[in-house]
Amino acid sequence: MINELNISIWERAFLLPVEYDCYDDEVITDAQKSAVKMLAMHPEWIVSAKEQVERFCREEVLVDSENNKKDNIFSYIKPDYLFVKRDDHPRVAIMCKYRYDIEHGLAVVFSADGNISVGPQDIIL
Repeated sequence: MINELNISIWERAFLLPVEYDCYDDEVITDAQKSAVKMLAMHPEWIVSAKEQVERFCREEVLVDSENNKKDNIFSYIKPDYLFVKRDDHPRVAIMCKYRYDIEHGLAVVFSADGNISVGPQDIIL
């Protein structure tokens, strides 16, 4: 089981804790373990997700007169941890703190087929 992962996110290195979607009496599934390994093996997924994240955030970033670093994605997003959903085909999300939605944060969700979704953390929780 991977408890934390060294991962490069948009040209910055992070050591992120990994949280698995399990009840106290459940064990982490092999599929969940595989999902984390799959994300680690495909850094290009993370690279390609940046454009989707910027598109999702564009409106709030543009109207923020206090953000002088609009071209720096890390001025409004901070990767916090990885979340691995428990289902037949687990997805892994980079759960981020998000300047423009402190309550819900932001999730960048990766499926095993390379599909990427971006939205409030509720899309995977």
